[in-house]
Amino acid sequence: MQLKSYDVLSVKQYRFSELNLDDVFFDSLKTDYPGFSDWFLRKGGEKAFVVKNEEGIQAFLYMKIEDPNEDYSHFEKILDPAKRLKVGTFKISQNGYYLGERFFRIILEHAIINNVEEIYVTIFPNREEQKKLISFMKEFGFNLYTKNKKTNEQVYIRKMNIILNAEPSLNNYPYIAKNSSRNYFLLCIDSVYHTKLIPDSIIREENPNDFTSKITAANAIQKIYIGNYRISPQPGDIIIYYRMKPEGDKRAARFATTLTGFGIVSEAYKNIKSFEDVEKIVSKRTVLTEKEIKQKLANHKYGVNILKFYDIYSFKKRPIRQFLLENDILGDNDYPTKKISEQDFDLILKEAKFSKNIIFI
Repeated sequence: MQLKSYDVLSVKQYRFSELNLDDVFFDSLKTDYPGFSDWFLRKGGEKAFVVKNEEGIQAFLYMKIEDPNEDYSHFEKILDPAKRLKVGTFKISQNGYYLGERFFRIILEHAIINNVEEIYVTIFPNREEQKKLISFMKEFGFNLYTKNKKTNEQVYIRKMNIILNAEPSLNNYPYIAKNSSRNYFLLCIDSVYHTKLIPDSIIREENPNDFTSKITAANAIQKIYIGNYRISPQPGDIIIYYRMKPEGDKRAARFATTLTGFGIVSEAYKNIKSFEDVEKIVSKRTVLTEKEIKQKLANHKYGVNILKFYDIYSFKKRPIRQFLLENDILGDNDYPTKKISEQDFDLILKEAKFSKNIIFI
């Protein structure tokens, strides 16, 4: 199985042999699965995605690929032959709500990387942490399909390469329907906030240790942008992240400014004037402090605008402002938060060496 490494948010790959089986985190798994300890020890050389802090393990995810010849006779309703990603062991501590979103992103990314047709998860629906995971699964398009005849675990399945619901919706994540009527926008993001908000778009000059799972908003897939921008994106529109030149960077802006990825708008609000109203909309998904939000409100008499969007993809190759200027996507005097054409977007994807058909279906 092909695995991806993550530089940010404390999610690291560990071999089973590097983890402490006596950590209290594993107690419930030992209770649910009498053979868990033996299984865990047999997996010694294999890798799992783990979040650890000073209190111990907070999240654990083990996945494997199953080929079309896999035997599913232990299920009440047998699965058709297909290449699948099995989520073998998955647990998140009780306080890890937004961490759950982070891990479902990891699951879906690995389904795409490994080119599988389906993902499936077996889970007991008993404890609160399990019920929370089931709730997450439903949000991300997993549906109850059958049960394990031997253990009575529920089996949830998520099909890949399919639009499951009207956009925008986490049910479809990370897929986006091909749609000639959607609009495209560059969205200028201050470098101070950029990577806290969109950690997978970290740049080389930044230290990954500065962005940990303690930044609640960073773990969430749905992001919040607060500003006084003059564009009017609507749900379903695409925004491309334009990371501004950092203060103190001595390079010209055309070389120090980068496009780092894109997302799809889920909600849009204009001219919100009170802190209480902003707070109701953003919950814990903003990286701005209360003081910073109030300062923005004080600076703009017509209030602030708020975008909610799902973070879809972070470019591996980052187009720079120079590219935008050379291709007339930006003019020398343009403010970079602006509407662009679908052709401009396609040019950006080509420069970023991103295959559009991976996501747009």
